[in-house]
Amino acid sequence: MITTKDLARICGVSLGTIDRALRNRTGIRPETRARILAKVQEYGYTPNINARNLKKKRTAEVGLLVHDLDNEFFGELVNAVQEIAWQRDFYIQVAVSQRDERRERTALEHMAGRNVDGILLFPASSGPDYESFLRGLGRPVVTIANRLSEAWPFVGLSDRATEREATAEIIRRGHTRLYFVGPLCVSPGRLNLYSIEERYAGFMEAVRAQAGTSGTLVGGADYVEELRLVDFSSERTAIVCCSDIFALEILNDLRRRGISVPRDVGLMGFDSIDALRYVQPRLSTIEYPVRRMSEVAFSLLIDPHPADSAPASVELPSRIVWAESV
Repeated sequence: MITTKDLARICGVSLGTIDRALRNRTGIRPETRARILAKVQEYGYTPNINARNLKKKRTAEVGLLVHDLDNEFFGELVNAVQEIAWQRDFYIQVAVSQRDERRERTALEHMAGRNVDGILLFPASSGPDYESFLRGLGRPVVTIANRLSEAWPFVGLSDRATEREATAEIIRRGHTRLYFVGPLCVSPGRLNLYSIEERYAGFMEAVRAQAGTSGTLVGGADYVEELRLVDFSSERTAIVCCSDIFALEILNDLRRRGISVPRDVGLMGFDSIDALRYVQPRLSTIEYPVRRMSEVAFSLLIDPHPADSAPASVELPSRIVWAESV
């Protein structure tokens, strides 16, 4: 089997030049690159990934664990991480927890068993026992969106501040009765709902800051049914959702009932998923910088950091997108 050293000897160039040609990097003349790639084709060269990774003490694989792929947000996250990994010569192993602690632990153990270089984790679980389990994996872990504790690197949004700002503006626009849709918020157990709870906290801070305004949590799984009990004609009402997916389901139900958005009720989502481009009226939402979040998380996981430094905690700014629904 021909090696990069053989290619360098045959082409009369350095190993660095061979590497630049094979990885399509700058610093090499086009004619030299073409000559090297012609020899690659002629001799049937294929890179020895295992040898390269052994030398680097890496597998060039990263685990990514998300809640599900039904929510378009997670699909966008997977796509963003995959693209960043590809640019960095890494591959990703994707797993879905369905917010199930047993499934989450099994997937994480599998990733650790495959010797991934690290794990990007959107945790569904929390608590000291779970954190002890993560330490036992022996792999770097960066948490995304749902914080565990100060002991773990974290990349998320300024959820509370952004939701507070958005809710304050909804109130300023004349809505005095507000509902926050955050399914599972009333569920018992150790489910990690950090990002949703932060959004709800920001929502309530804005409500409490304005006299004559009420705020109600719709936190059960049957949130559509709960909202059917509301008389939207009695008071100017707005529904603030922790996710665009929930807002779209509510919008469809309101249409079926002949209730107009925004004439009869205001509606706001969170995530700014691509599907909103095809929805009328256009849904007001909060933009989630998925690409930037993925870049920061991947860098925290892969790039070297001082061993004695505290775990990084990065809260990215988000943008409120006002449209036709409020």
